[in-house]
Amino acid sequence: MSVSWSKLNPSQPAKKRIPVLQYFPTLQKTESYGSFKGRVALEGRASLKIERTTRRDGGTYVLGIVGEGFPIEEGFIEMNVLVPPKVEVGPTKPYVTAEGRSASLTCAVRDASPNVTSLRWEKDGTAIDTLRFDSKYSDGTLQSPDLLIHHVTRSDAGRYRCVAGHVVKSVGDSLTLEVRYPATIVSVSDSLTVAVSDNAVLQCVAEGHPPPNVTWSRNGVRLRGTTKRLSRGVCTSSLVLQKVRLNATGTYVCTASNNVGKDDIKSVMLSIRVARTGGEGVDVLILVGAIAGGMWLVICLALAVYFVRRRRQRQEKKRFSFYYNMGRGQGDKSGDRPGEETLEVTRHPNLKPPVKPRSPSAPYGGIETIRRTSNKGKVRRYARALYCYRPAEENELALEVDDVIEVLEGEDGGWCLGYLRGRIGLFPSNYVKFLSASQVSAAKLREIYEPVESKSSSSKASL
Repeated sequence: MSVSWSKLNPSQPAKKRIPVLQYFPTLQKTESYGSFKGRVALEGRASLKIERTTRRDGGTYVLGIVGEGFPIEEGFIEMNVLVPPKVEVGPTKPYVTAEGRSASLTCAVRDASPNVTSLRWEKDGTAIDTLRFDSKYSDGTLQSPDLLIHHVTRSDAGRYRCVAGHVVKSVGDSLTLEVRYPATIVSVSDSLTVAVSDNAVLQCVAEGHPPPNVTWSRNGVRLRGTTKRLSRGVCTSSLVLQKVRLNATGTYVCTASNNVGKDDIKSVMLSIRVARTGGEGVDVLILVGAIAGGMWLVICLALAVYFVRRRRQRQEKKRFSFYYNMGRGQGDKSGDRPGEETLEVTRHPNLKPPVKPRSPSAPYGGIETIRRTSNKGKVRRYARALYCYRPAEENELALEVDDVIEVLEGEDGGWCLGYLRGRIGLFPSNYVKFLSASQVSAAKLREIYEPVESKSSSSKASL
């Protein structure tokens, strides 16, 4: 009995057969042919095994068996080869666009057998819903694979991935969308007055993508400043004027530019006052006498208040107890929630600052809180230091317990940008407790009216 395997060639007339394998029982020999040579073998008595299958191996195979004294018997079997698709996104990697424009991300799917069953887009690992009526996205489906993003903003920057579903496996390809936006100055030093021969430091913080170039100038002449990058897209420039003279008085201009849109410009006024040169000894004596007299007066007033107006002293102490409580670490109790515990240094001796992010969740998000008058109307945020922190880098702030920092950017559980003691820098958010300006005002009013309510209750009790 001899066994033969062949394949029908649909491209040939009458479906001509292509020899695959032949078994010769008398010689105990198996012979393979053409592209199947070295890839096929006879399994059992008549089964065909094909290794390293390709798309071209799909088709109709014919089994022929010839016995001595019997006519040839044939059987037919169809083999389908499943091939996952190839996916390619574009038009470029990375894809760079400017804020306010529309972006079209292409997705090409080919060489799938059978065809793909679904197609979707993802941003930073989250599926994009392109079917919402108010969605800023359109297309990006199996019928229209390309994804269109309308009115691109800096928050649209990220990693986009096109995923094609197939019976074998899902296949995808990704690209990075970079959104460029103009440089913007978010904070600049207030107008400053210093004495002759003193040092003056002016600071300017700007953001943008690409990272902005921050420079200082005066009367059109560029001055040499020190620029540092605080985070991705945020830079600060410091201008240090040492031993200033009277001619240093004037307007100093901070300019932020990154070749995207118009440059942002803000100015700072520096005034120099003249220190008196004569009568230094007399001035010192007068100052010492004034201090001594003031101290004696304070002692007398303190004793008088203690014995004569003790009740009023208590009321005044309660009136300003908000600031006293902040200094003692109590903070604003109005914002506390039941069940929420305050961290203590003794309970967390090995507290570590969070890791600085290399790629923020929202890498190009704008700074929401600033301290310049050009951005009035936004709510200021503050933070009170719960622990001491010693900076590991030059762009970090040194924190002492109960320091109150003005927050310029952050509060996301990582590193924040803040202003403290004339410096702008980074500090870890898990070392502080955040307070808002509204919480501060509410706490002050509560502390003022508590004595009044207490007095009223006492009067009713006496009656």
